[in-house]
Amino acid sequence: MSPAGRLITLLLLVTTSLAQEKSVVPEARCGVSYTDPYKPVQIQVQEDVQCTWNIERPSNLTTRVIFSVLNLNPSADCSQENITIFDENNDVLGVLCPNSSKINVFESQGNVEIRVSTDSTVYERTAYFLYYSVTPDIDLDCGDDLQGYSGIVSSPNYPNRHPHFAFCLWHLEAPKNTKLKLSFSEIFVEVDALCRFDFVAVYDGPDTNAPLLDVLCGRRTAELQTTSNSLTLLFSADYANSYFGFSVKYSALPESSDSSLSCSGDSMLVVLNPGFINAQGYSASDLTLIDPSCVAQSADPLVFEVPYYGCGTVKKAEDNLIYYTNTISAKPSSGVITRLNRLEFVVTCELDNNATAEIMYMTRDDIIHSLHENGKYDASLAFYTSQDFTTPVLDSPYLIDLNEPVYIEASVNTQDQDLTVLVDTCFASPNADFQAPNYDLIRSGCTTDNTYQNINSGSGFAQFSFNAFKFLNAHTSVYLQCRLIICDVNDPESRCNKGCITRQRRDLGSKEWKTNAVLGPIRLKRHSESEAAGSIGEKKEEPVKTDQGSLYVVLISVLVVNVVILALVLMRYYRKQSTEYRYLPVATQ
Repeated sequence: MSPAGRLITLLLLVTTSLAQEKSVVPEARCGVSYTDPYKPVQIQVQEDVQCTWNIERPSNLTTRVIFSVLNLNPSADCSQENITIFDENNDVLGVLCPNSSKINVFESQGNVEIRVSTDSTVYERTAYFLYYSVTPDIDLDCGDDLQGYSGIVSSPNYPNRHPHFAFCLWHLEAPKNTKLKLSFSEIFVEVDALCRFDFVAVYDGPDTNAPLLDVLCGRRTAELQTTSNSLTLLFSADYANSYFGFSVKYSALPESSDSSLSCSGDSMLVVLNPGFINAQGYSASDLTLIDPSCVAQSADPLVFEVPYYGCGTVKKAEDNLIYYTNTISAKPSSGVITRLNRLEFVVTCELDNNATAEIMYMTRDDIIHSLHENGKYDASLAFYTSQDFTTPVLDSPYLIDLNEPVYIEASVNTQDQDLTVLVDTCFASPNADFQAPNYDLIRSGCTTDNTYQNINSGSGFAQFSFNAFKFLNAHTSVYLQCRLIICDVNDPESRCNKGCITRQRRDLGSKEWKTNAVLGPIRLKRHSESEAAGSIGEKKEEPVKTDQGSLYVVLISVLVVNVVILALVLMRYYRKQSTEYRYLPVATQ
C-alpha cells in the first residue's frame, strides 16, 4: 500500500472509531431499562450506591453480555463492592469483583439484570458492556478445540472483513511439558485505547476462567507466551467498524530449559528449542535419531515423534521396569577440523506398573541435563458386536438383550509386538463410581461368573465375553472396571502364563506391568412386562389371559357411573345458586 493509502486507512480508522466512541455516552443515571435488540453501555457510578440496569429481551432468544472494561475500587472487598448479573429467574449468572478480569462474558435466555453496588470510598468507577440477542443470522460457527504442536488460527473471513457480532472461542492444547508461543502476524480490528469494542483476549489456560494474558486491539503485531501447554483465545466484535481481524501462529516450546519429553502409550514426543539448536551452530536438518532416516517432524517448533518400535529405539526389560531409549544427535560435518560441539539428546521412557516415567539427558561435551515426569499406560476396553471382533460398538450406552453375549477387547496402545495382555480382574457395578453393589466376573485370573470366557489374546490385546445381566432393585446400567496385566511374550514365567492364582503374590515378578481400564454403561433393551417382572434365574409364570369382551363391558359400566355422579353434583350446584344473586365484576379505571 502506498503512503497515501496508509494515511487514508489511518484516517478512516480514527474517524470511524471516534464516531462510535461519541455515540457511547456514559450513563449518569443510577440504572435504566433497555429494550433495544443490542446496545453498548458505559456506566459511571458514584460511591455508596446500588444501581440496576435491566435488559429486557424475548425469552426465546439468548442474551449475551460482554464486559470489556471493569474498573472498580481496587481497595474494596467483593462483599462491599461488586457487579452481580442475574437471569430472568433472578438466579445469579456471575459476580464481578474489584480484582476480576476485565473481560467477562455471560449468556442467558431472555431478560438480564445488572446490579452494581459500591462502598463509601470516593473513586472513579467505570464499566463498559455490550449486550445483544444471539439470533440465527449472527450466530457464527467459529472457534474450535485444537491439539498439536503448531498451527494457525484466524478470525472469520480473514483476510477479508470479519462479520459484525463475531464471537469465537478457540481452546488450544500442546503436548505436556511444553508451553505455547503465539506470533500474531496481523491484528486489524477497531482502534480504541481501552479495547472496548472489538478485541482479541488471550487466557493463559484451558478456559476463560484462567488468568488473562493480554487483550489486543487496533492495528498491530504481537508475540506472547503461556506458562503451560494450554491457552484460550476469544475474539469478540460489535455491530460497527468491521476490519480484517487477526491471524496468529501458535507453536510449542519446552516448558523449561531447552528441551522437553513426554511419553504416551506407543511413542515419545521430544520438543527442542530452535533458538538453542541454532545457537550451537546447527539447524533442524542436522538432527536425526539413531536411524539417520528418522528426522524431525517439524522444524518450527522443532519436534521429534520417536516410536517405541523402530527408528533405532532400544528396548530393555529389567525387574518391574521396561525402558525405551533413543538418541537425537547432531554431528559436525566431515572435514579436517570443526569448531562445533557434538550435541546429543538421549531420551528414555521408563514404564513401571501404572505409570510412565520420562527421562531425558542432553549431553554436550561434559554437560548433562535431565528431565523426569510420570504418566500412564494408554489402555482401553471396547465393546464388539460379535465373536469375530471386527465391528466395534460406537453407541453409548450399549443396549443389549438380557442374557445375550457381550464381547469385549482389552488393549494397550503400543507398537511393541512383544507385549501381550492378561485380564486379571474384572468386576461390574450399577454405578459409574463403582460403589457397592459390585459383581465379579473374574478375580486374580480366576473365573467367578459361569458365563465368562477368555476368547483370544495376542500382541497388545486380550478378548473375552460374558452374558448380559442386570442388577436387582431396578438398577438400569452396568459399568465394568478391569485390571489388565501387560507381559513380555518372551518370558515363559510371566504372570500372563500363570492363569488363575488363588493365593496373592507379593509382587508381579519380572517383565509385568499393571493398569486399569473402565467401560460402560451397558443397558438392557425394553422388554415386555412379564420379562421385566422377572430376574436372572427366576422362573417366569404364564401371564393371565383376559377376555377382551369382558374388559369392554367393565369399562363402559365405569363410564356410565361417572356420568351419573357428575350430573347429580351439577344439579345440586345450580339449585343452590338460584337462591343467590349472581354478578360479573366491572372493570374500573
